[in-house]
Amino acid sequence: MWRNLTIAALAFDMLLAAALVAPQGPPHGTNFQDLDVLNAPLLDGLPIAGLELAALGGDDPKSSSQDAEKSMSAADLKDGAEGTASGWQENGTFKIPVTAHKSTGGRVSTMATRVRTLQKHMLDVPGKWLQAVEKLPVKEYGFGIEYYGEVGVGTPPQIFKLDLDTGSGDVWLAGQQCQVCSRHKKFNPSKSSTYKAEGRKWGISYGDGSFAAGYTIRDTVKIGNLTVPNQVIGLATNESHAYQVDTVDGLLGLSYSGVSFIPGVTTFLDNIVENSYLKEPIFSVYIKEKDENDYAGEYLFGDIDRSRFSGELTWVPLHQPKFWEIMLDGVSFNVDGIGKEVMDIRGPAIIDTGTTLIVMNDEQATEFHRGIPMAENSDIYGWIMPCNADQVVPGNLSFTIGGNDFSVPIKNLVREPVKGLDGWCFSAVTSGASNFIILGDVFLRSNYVVFDRGQARVGIAPSKH
Repeated sequence: MWRNLTIAALAFDMLLAAALVAPQGPPHGTNFQDLDVLNAPLLDGLPIAGLELAALGGDDPKSSSQDAEKSMSAADLKDGAEGTASGWQENGTFKIPVTAHKSTGGRVSTMATRVRTLQKHMLDVPGKWLQAVEKLPVKEYGFGIEYYGEVGVGTPPQIFKLDLDTGSGDVWLAGQQCQVCSRHKKFNPSKSSTYKAEGRKWGISYGDGSFAAGYTIRDTVKIGNLTVPNQVIGLATNESHAYQVDTVDGLLGLSYSGVSFIPGVTTFLDNIVENSYLKEPIFSVYIKEKDENDYAGEYLFGDIDRSRFSGELTWVPLHQPKFWEIMLDGVSFNVDGIGKEVMDIRGPAIIDTGTTLIVMNDEQATEFHRGIPMAENSDIYGWIMPCNADQVVPGNLSFTIGGNDFSVPIKNLVREPVKGLDGWCFSAVTSGASNFIILGDVFLRSNYVVFDRGQARVGIAPSKH
C-alpha cells in the first residue's frame, strides 16, 4: 500500500531532533456573567421600525473591464439551472470584497484556532491544549490569516472590519465604553441618528480564557448596497487580550436564528431574507490566497458569480437547517503517480467561514493522518506532521459531497512550524469534533460555496484562482 511505502521513505530521510515538553500551568476559563459589564441606558417602549432597502451609489472598487463577471438570473436560480444575467449594482444584489491580514495577534495560531473552534461549537478542549496556547505566543509564528469585510453601523455609517461568519449568529463590535479596546475602532452611539438603546447583557467566553462582553443596542447595519435598520448588535465594554490584539473589530454572523449568544434574536441573515431584501435569498463565498493588496475574495449577496468557479454547482440539501450543515459522503487521498486511497470518514459536516481549520472527531482525524507519513497526535500540540508532507505525498485531499469530489491540495494542510521541533508543522486537520465535521477556510480556499437560505441547501464547485 502506498501509505506504507511513503512512510518508509520519509523515515529514511528524517530524524526527529527534539522532544515534546509539556508546559506547566493550569487551564482556565472565563464566565462573562462574572465580568464587570457597564450598564447601558435603557429605552422604554422601544419602537420597532419598518425595514427598507436602500441602494447605495458607486462602483465596486475591485471590479474591472477585464474581469467581467456573469451571474445567474432569479428564474434560473429557483430551478437550480445555470443562466447568465448582468449588473453588480442591480437592486437586491451586492458584493463585499474580503481582505486577508496576516496578524501577529494571539487569536490566529493553529493552537489558538483549534481551541476557539471547539469552544465556539460547544465541544470539549483538552487541558494541555489550553496550556500550550498560554505558553506559545503567536508572534513567534506569524502564520495565521484572518479574513474580514467592511461593514457600516449607524447613520451615517461608521465602518468596521468584521469577520463574516457562517458559523455564528451574532453581530458584535467594540463600544465607546470599552477602555481596553484601543486597537479597535469603537462604535459611537452619539454619532448615529438611528441608534436605539436596549441594554441586555451580552457576552461570549472561550475555554482558553478569551472573552468579550457588554450590552445590546439596535441600529442600522449597512453592507454593500443594503441597509438594514433596527438590527440587534452586541457592544463590547470589555474583552480579553486575545481580542484586544486582533485585527478584526468584531463579527457579523451569517447563520440561522438560534445560533447566537444573544438569546431570542433574529440574525442578520434571517432579517434580510424574511424581509425580501435580496433578489434571491442566497449569498456566495469566494476566498483565495491574498494578493499584493491583501484582497482575498468576496461575498456576493443575492446572486452567483459563474466566473469564480469551474463546471457545474453541486446542490446539496442541509442536513440540519439550524447550521449550514450538509452530509459528507466520504474523504480520500489522491496521490500523484500512485492513485486514490479512500478513508473511512463520512457524516454531517458544517461549512464554517469563521473557522480556519478542518475539524473531525478523534477516530476520523486518526484515519486521515494515517495517510500522512510520520504524522502523530501530540498530547500537547495535537496533530502535527512533517513540514514537507506535500512533497512526500504530492496530490490532494478530496471530499465527496453530493456524489462529486471537491479537492484541497495537500500543501494547504501544512500549517506553521512547531516551536522546538525542527521539520515539524501543525496540521490543518485537527480532532475534537463530536457529531459533525467542520469544514473551514482550508476547504473554502479551494471551493466556491453558495449558501441558499431560501431552499435550505448549499451549492459547491471548484474555485477558479
